[in-house]
Amino acid sequence: MMAAINVCVVLALRMMDFSPGLCSLILSHYIHPDSQISAELDSVIFDEAAACWSAVFQLGSKGIEEIQICEVMRIEAPLSGYLVDATGYLEADDSTAYNVFRIGILSGEENGGEFVFLAGGLTEQGESILLPPMEYQEDSISVFVCEHEFLFDADAFLTLQDRFPASSI
Repeated sequence: MMAAINVCVVLALRMMDFSPGLCSLILSHYIHPDSQISAELDSVIFDEAAACWSAVFQLGSKGIEEIQICEVMRIEAPLSGYLVDATGYLEADDSTAYNVFRIGILSGEENGGEFVFLAGGLTEQGESILLPPMEYQEDSISVFVCEHEFLFDADAFLTLQDRFPASSI
């Protein structure tokens, strides 16, 4: 399954070579109107818009619906790429609903590949939840979760849907 997803992402990125204008038009549908993100794709360089293009395919392949890209952050360490934050909807197998997502997209030789995926939401009691969840040992001490290294500002991430309310596109 993962190999098929990677093939789709590679094909989507190659589509930019043939029709960057059409791809920009498609991408603009997935970018929140209140964000400062440009949908203008350049077939020569892998930039913020190309990372968003790849993120839409990666998030869609995970079953996330109503994707709206809200923020993008360039990172250089521990690897080179972009962190793309989006709102949307995903119901997990245990009926937990997630509405904010962060996906890491590689740049460089691995253009468009995913290096991290985080999801956030609220429980019915109004408590914040993360995927992957924080893990605890028997004595209630949290165990390091490597994906959480890319959760720089948890409050800003978890309030993404409040800061970028659903648009009427």
